Amino acid sequence: MLEVSYSIGGFTLRNQGRLGLKDEEELAESSPSSPSSSSSSLSSPTTTTAPVSIPASSTGTVVSQSLPYYDETKSFTERMDELLLSSSLRRENTLDGPQGDVICKRTSSISGARGAPFIVLPKEERFDPLRQKPRFAVDIGGTLVKLVYTSVSPPDSDGSTDLLLNFRKFQSIDHCIEFLKSSWPDRGSECYLNGTGGGSFKYAELIKNELGVAVKRTDEMLSLITGCDFLLRNNEDESFTYHHEAEGLERYQYKPIEEKAIYPFLLVNIGTGISVLKVDSPSSFTRVGGSTMGGGAFIGLGNLLTSARSFDELLLLAERGDHRQVDSLVSDIYGGDYNHLGLSAEVIAGSFGKCSNLNVRRAEGLAENAKEEDVAKSLLLMISNTIGQMAFLYSNRFDMKRIYFGGFFIRKHPISMRTLSYAINYWSKGSCEALFLKHEGYLGAVGSFLDTKEETK
Repeated sequence: MLEVSYSIGGFTLRNQGRLGLKDEEELAESSPSSPSSSSSSLSSPTTTTAPVSIPASSTGTVVSQSLPYYDETKSFTERMDELLLSSSLRRENTLDGPQGDVICKRTSSISGARGAPFIVLPKEERFDPLRQKPRFAVDIGGTLVKLVYTSVSPPDSDGSTDLLLNFRKFQSIDHCIEFLKSSWPDRGSECYLNGTGGGSFKYAELIKNELGVAVKRTDEMLSLITGCDFLLRNNEDESFTYHHEAEGLERYQYKPIEEKAIYPFLLVNIGTGISVLKVDSPSSFTRVGGSTMGGGAFIGLGNLLTSARSFDELLLLAERGDHRQVDSLVSDIYGGDYNHLGLSAEVIAGSFGKCSNLNVRRAEGLAENAKEEDVAKSLLLMISNTIGQMAFLYSNRFDMKRIYFGGFFIRKHPISMRTLSYAINYWSKGSCEALFLKHEGYLGAVGSFLDTKEETK
């Protein structure tokens, strides 16, 4: 028996048993396939899950949490994706019970037979043809390929089925193409692949040669907003907040929003670079700024400064690191708090500040033992803090109180979310909040999926 143990947001999860594709297939065969009742129009099919205890809080009582089985070969961020996509988190501002306790409302698991998260599409006429002919859409960025595609669930006890939208991501276009070859066997020359992102141009010929289908492109920014609007409008639990002071999974809290209150908002999309979008409606948005210091800078500098060769490896290093070994703190400069400016001793005064004379101190035998884990942690904090401050400045300029963060830089990683949340709260003095999205990296792919124009551009 193999035990897998990993920590998410300070909450350790353990899973015992044989893990892998075989168990996932057995799990799917033994699991109910009908969606459970949910107030969201994007409900999720139930699956057999392993119960995990969660501590009760002062604001409500949560006895247990259902978590899907995990494949031990999956990376931390893949497990994180599945955990948050399948978990029933506490909803903010949802009062229930005789004493006004905030009750954890249940949603059902979102985990496919091969570990791919999915949602149940709403029963709308525009989606009916997809029961007979699946649709595939990709967002090909500079770092990752994000894929969404439809499938039909196994029939329920009454014979009814649901139309599913599946989510997968790949490290390279070659891996995505191989997956499409096996998952889309009935494709023909009349078919097309919905696509967005720079790679939809760069790899169009490769896709045509390998799959025999053309790429139907959708504007990248339009896809991003369309996908974000669809998920916020249809999925009550799409957005959530992160609260570092809470315990375990209660650090993650759903933040539902009514349709009429969705707009306006600021969308900070963090991919290889960063785009900041002021969104006034699904059809009215403006790119008001951006930065080159995004996921590309993080993985690029991480490759130069550490032995990590992937985003996931860098995040794992950062999990174990102590940034105080390389960053200069306020206490290093003032010997403690700087009360006149309201800066505590632990605030970072200079990222990598202790490395400025590292070679001199090493020669004198005075240098601390800074590990690559410490470097990765400092790098993650430096970029996250910069993004948070930049996002606040744009929100302040346009008087936006809600800031959504999207893109695969965040990866629902506790360090990233804590830093961004803290930065927004600190700079806005609590008037703004950082909001995160369950399907943060798939917004563009979902928007491209919703493009029903038949012409190939």
